[in-house]
Amino acid sequence: MVAGGFAALSSRQPGLEDQDGLFACRVTGSGMDHDDRNGFATAQVLRALGAHAGRTLGSRSHDASLRALERCRNPQTGGFRFWPLGERPAWAPDLPDDADDTSLFALLLWKADRLSLDDLRLTACRTVVSHRLAATVQPGPAWPRVGAFRTWMRPGLDPDMADCTVNANVLAMLAAAGLRAVPGYQEAVAMIVDAVLWSAEDARRAETLSPFYPEAGELPLAVEAAVAEGVRELRPVLAAMSASPMWRRFKERSCQPEPVICGNPYGLVRWTCPSVGAARRLAGIV
Repeated sequence: MVAGGFAALSSRQPGLEDQDGLFACRVTGSGMDHDDRNGFATAQVLRALGAHAGRTLGSRSHDASLRALERCRNPQTGGFRFWPLGERPAWAPDLPDDADDTSLFALLLWKADRLSLDDLRLTACRTVVSHRLAATVQPGPAWPRVGAFRTWMRPGLDPDMADCTVNANVLAMLAAAGLRAVPGYQEAVAMIVDAVLWSAEDARRAETLSPFYPEAGELPLAVEAAVAEGVRELRPVLAAMSASPMWRRFKERSCQPEPVICGNPYGLVRWTCPSVGAARRLAGIV
């Protein structure tokens, strides 16, 4: 379905630059309005295209994007960051390694044979598995789980916002790596199950489940990817979301021509990326 699709994507959408392999997006909100190029948007394009990424992008462009993800790796910790190291824009805060980027990037690099299985497992255990929620932010809803995975991989035990989409992405990496028995796996599964049950068909509740994802449709996409990697415990959740008109609408919105792909907590600052929307449509996600 997506064979040859990169020509259409690149002709209609801001896409790859040969020199860096990163897909273009735009960040707006709280007085910000900047063009941006980052590993996260690039990873979302590659994940949407899946096994067809190399054929769709062309080998040189695909390799450039994978090299860009490798440049996001922190050599001191093994974790990954939003931007390649040393390429963070002047307007951007100095963000630490995070569980979302680490899980997405490491899994894509392993699938492309640019990371060994041993390295994937070591990275997972030394980064995301070592940074789990020791406490939840209160007051708040009942679904956040102590023991699930933190978003920011900072030292210390300070409470962190529980994010269901981040945890679904972590679960995908752990299942693919054969690490379903590690601490945090079952807690993350239970948190996502409880959160989706708690949200029911209430759009306002559903929009609070992933603070770093302004579009609630990113959660069903992440759950779908996790189930595809072997997180069988989330199959009932995926089935429930697929049967829900609300969650289907959210998912469709995340595949529009210029989707909001991420943001700061609860979306005052938002990143949009036409290439992510184009890749998702080319892949027939909706």
